[in-house]
Amino acid sequence: MILDRRKVPSPPIPESPTAPLTGTDCLPKAEDTVPKSTFMEDLRKLSSFDIRTKPPYSDCWLLGNPRNLDIIEEYDTPSGHVVVGTASDGETEYNLTPAEYTSNDTVNTIIEALIAKVRDEYRRSGGRSDRFFIDSLTVDMLTEYADKISVVCGGNSQAVVDMNRRICDIVYRYTVGLGVFDILLSDPRLEDIYVDAPCEKNRVHVTLSGIGGTNGHGRCRTNLVVDRREVMNLICYLKKVSGLPFSQTNPVLETDMGVYDARATVVGYPLSPNGDAVAIRKHSAEPWTLTRLIANGTLDPYTAGLLSFLVQNRAAFLVCGARGAGKSSLLSAMMFEFPKSQRILTVEDTIELPSLQMRRMGYKVQSMLVDERIEGSSLSRANEALRVSLRMGESAIVLGEVRGEEAKILYESMRTGRAGSSIMGTIHGDSAKSVYERVIHDMGISPESFMATDVIVTVGTVKDRKTGTQTRQVNEFVATTNRKGVFSELGDISKALKTPVMKRALATCGLTESEAREEILARGEIRKRLAEAGKDDPKYLGPEWVCISNEFIDRNAGKTCEVLAEGFSQKYLVGRGGEKS
Repeated sequence: MILDRRKVPSPPIPESPTAPLTGTDCLPKAEDTVPKSTFMEDLRKLSSFDIRTKPPYSDCWLLGNPRNLDIIEEYDTPSGHVVVGTASDGETEYNLTPAEYTSNDTVNTIIEALIAKVRDEYRRSGGRSDRFFIDSLTVDMLTEYADKISVVCGGNSQAVVDMNRRICDIVYRYTVGLGVFDILLSDPRLEDIYVDAPCEKNRVHVTLSGIGGTNGHGRCRTNLVVDRREVMNLICYLKKVSGLPFSQTNPVLETDMGVYDARATVVGYPLSPNGDAVAIRKHSAEPWTLTRLIANGTLDPYTAGLLSFLVQNRAAFLVCGARGAGKSSLLSAMMFEFPKSQRILTVEDTIELPSLQMRRMGYKVQSMLVDERIEGSSLSRANEALRVSLRMGESAIVLGEVRGEEAKILYESMRTGRAGSSIMGTIHGDSAKSVYERVIHDMGISPESFMATDVIVTVGTVKDRKTGTQTRQVNEFVATTNRKGVFSELGDISKALKTPVMKRALATCGLTESEAREEILARGEIRKRLAEAGKDDPKYLGPEWVCISNEFIDRNAGKTCEVLAEGFSQKYLVGRGGEKS
């Protein structure tokens, strides 16, 4: 394998070398051995250093050896192998070995030559930059190296096919792709990727979900250090797909990453005096549903059942919590509880809500994206978007985040009945009380207007002191009352049925308290059974089964929880492989 090597102490991480160093540069120099030491002392000294490695065509360095970690788990991604473990200094490390970093000298030489050829071809004649075109171009060029690849693969025809496919993937990644960021973004368990400035002196950090097989997530350092050229390549891509400026006069770039299903924020000089810093928030690979949140322990079946019932009966919600607590995930899950006959308008500045998938499933969803390509401040853009949505007819309105000025229009519309059938939104806050104080005092909403909010759900994280992982869960579930700033717990169904929001819901659906109790419990029980079935087959956690369960309940309204749950199980979950009868 062709590697650039440098022996460096850790921490801190030094600057990247300006030129490859030979293997002898990794050994102790003569002056370092005076006074003389034993062989074991020299060995311990050498092992205390990190070895930085990378193929010649990459701009990302790998540090250390994953086998030096106290391993928690390891798994494969589409383009690499990941080891998650605890380092000697106690930090959790996400240790990635990209596929190309395991290639031998011959293969790396071929890859380097192909990358140069593809770049030269673009300089001469241009062309498309999609995956199919690059793969076709690379396959044509690979014929020149067929004999060498055959020798590397021992003459095995299937191994040659696999090797060619792997080479095409790597060439795409290092020509028009995002290099190591392509590999990180392909890992479905990563939620955030952070590059702090200066990038060449700091490890990349990530937020990893499902650590140890739980629904916990935690911030991990990686074994990756990216050169400035790698970061600049990412920034050029973001500028291209967004059409937004990024310079010293516009040192902040925020945009969605298109096909990568992620959101990126870049901060540059002079706002970031040490260079460009990047934060990438990935969207969930699978849509969130209340069933999926039961399966990972975020909420219990009863809470899911009550949320489903209230969404169906046009309640107004605020989902609050800190950044990364799971507000958008819960909001997205609640959207699938709307009946398909309900028209839905979404207003957001980051594409996180599952509007596209809902439209594919037959929901009536109109999306409004508010970003920097629209003139005006962020508040004025959100303000205008909300005004427009209120003029687009009777609809449920889902706000990606309630921030400030637009809240006045929202609450006034809710009080006068112009806001349509239902309102949902997320807001920063760690409890219903703190949200109330913020809305009243910071946003200037009157206490009477705030009472139009029916339900406040608070999601938060609980940190495991031993492992450092954080687990998401619903911390508070309350309804507003007839008294300003006073809330009623919804955790007990008998008390929940006496709240103003439940009285309005019962008037809407025409059920008695007893009938509503059975339906709420049935909704929760059916979701619980789907969550259990999802352990063996993840399809049961998907939104399609939310629709099936809600339609089943509507067709069998008035029956008891036990009858509904057993009837659903017999029809869909017993001996039918999950297929509808």
